Amino acid sequence: MKEMNYKKWIIITLLISLVLPGIVAGINFFMDPLWCFSHSHRFNQVQDDFNERQQKTNFVTFQDFNYQGVIIGASTSTNIDQRSFNGISVYNYAISALTPAEYLPYIMYAKKRNGRDFEYVFLGLDFLLAAQFRNLTFDPEKLFAETDNWLYRVKTLVSIDTLKFSRKNFMNALGVRHIYYDRNNVKYTTPLPPERIALHMKYLMAHFEKSGSAYSFNNYVYNPEYRAILKKMRDENPRSRFVAFTTPVILPMLASMVKHGLLDEYLRWIRDIVEVFGECYHFMYPNEITTHYLNNFHDPNHYNKAVCDMIVDAIYNHKITGDTAFGMYINRSNLERKLAQLERMMKQAAH
Repeated sequence: MKEMNYKKWIIITLLISLVLPGIVAGINFFMDPLWCFSHSHRFNQVQDDFNERQQKTNFVTFQDFNYQGVIIGASTSTNIDQRSFNGISVYNYAISALTPAEYLPYIMYAKKRNGRDFEYVFLGLDFLLAAQFRNLTFDPEKLFAETDNWLYRVKTLVSIDTLKFSRKNFMNALGVRHIYYDRNNVKYTTPLPPERIALHMKYLMAHFEKSGSAYSFNNYVYNPEYRAILKKMRDENPRSRFVAFTTPVILPMLASMVKHGLLDEYLRWIRDIVEVFGECYHFMYPNEITTHYLNNFHDPNHYNKAVCDMIVDAIYNHKITGDTAFGMYINRSNLERKLAQLERMMKQAAH
C-alpha cells in the first residue's frame, strides 16, 4: 500500500513538473512580451517597453528582417514611426538610454541580420547623451550572444519573469496605458492632461538642474571621445548614408543649459556632428516647436507624434535646405555662421 502511494506521489509530482512549465510556456508564447515570435492578436497589441534592448534585438533576430534604412538613437527617437518614411522600409532600432558608444554594435548586428548594408542610417543625437559616462552596465555583444543561443527562446518561454510581463500586457489590453508599443515596433504615447504634463516637466527639470548624475546639467562633462565615436560609425559603414539629426527639447531646458555654463559644449557638439557627417538637421534650439512646448512635448525632452512626423519630413520626405519654423539645415559651408547664430539665440533664450 505504501509502495503504491509512493508511486502515485511520483506520478503526480512528475505531472505537475511538466504541466506547470507547459502552462507558463503557453501563456508566454500567446502573449510574447519579449517579441520572440510573430503572431498578433487583440490581447498582445499593447506591449510594455520594459527592456527595449532585448525586445528590439529579438525582433531583429526572429522576425523577417529586410529593410532599406535603420533609425538608431535613444528614447528621444523611439517615438518616430518607422512607417512614416515615404518609399523606403525603415526599422526603428532606437532604444531608451542607448549611449552613442552602443550605436555601432546595434547597427552592425542589424546589418548582419539584414544581409546587406543599409542605404540609410537615420542617426538621432541627444545632447544629454553626448556626456561622458562611466560604469556602463550594458554589453551589446553579450546580449547578442545570448539572443543567438539556440536555447534562448525556450528559456524565455518557461520564465516566471516573462510571465509577469505577459500578465502585465494582458492587463494593458484591457485598460489604458500612457506609453506602449504595438506588435509592429511602433510606439504610442497617449495624450495627458496639460496640468499633469506641466507637473511632470517641472519635476524632470529639477532633476536635470540639480541631480549629481552624468545625465544632468549639474554634473555634465562632454565626452572627449564623442567625435571619434561618430567617426567610427561612419567609417565602419561606408556604403550607408548617415542622416544625422538632433532631437529637440523644451525652451526652458535650453535656457537651463546656458545658465549651467554648457553653451560651449553645446556648440562643440554641433561642430563634431557636422564635421564628421558633413551635414546635420538641427532641431534642438529655440524655435516654434520648442517655444510652444506644452502643445508639442509630454516631458522636457520627449516630443509628440506630430513633431516626430515633422522631423521625418524635414530629414527625408521633404528635405529642408535652410531654416524653417522648426528645423535648421547645417553643413560644412555654413557651419561657422550657424554656430554664431545659435550662440545668439541660446543666450537670448537664457535671459
